[in-house]
Amino acid sequence: MKYSNKVDWCSCNQGWIEIKKDSRNGQLFFKCSECMAEFNLYEDINRLARDITRDENPLDPSNIEIIKHEYYKLIIKEWENKYLIRNDNKVIKKWNDEKREFERI
Repeated sequence: MKYSNKVDWCSCNQGWIEIKKDSRNGQLFFKCSECMAEFNLYEDINRLARDITRDENPLDPSNIEIIKHEYYKLIIKEWENKYLIRNDNKVIKKWNDEKREFERI
């Protein structure tokens, strides 16, 4: 499934931030599906500081790797009534119809 490991909507307002795996060293990181911004830590997503592209061909991590790194809880399970809800049931953003973008809660 496309975007099955999405954890947030990027501040570029065009793509999903997904959990990816570096094809060279196997480390997991976060990457926007559109603007290609990369983040080492979940906490750095949507901040101004972005990593330079380190892997132009990242891999999708396995479910076991995601669980091992405790990232499963961060994955967005649904978009319900204009809210982004993670697997740990935390609501992280709400869609603003007027601005036509997600806003952090």
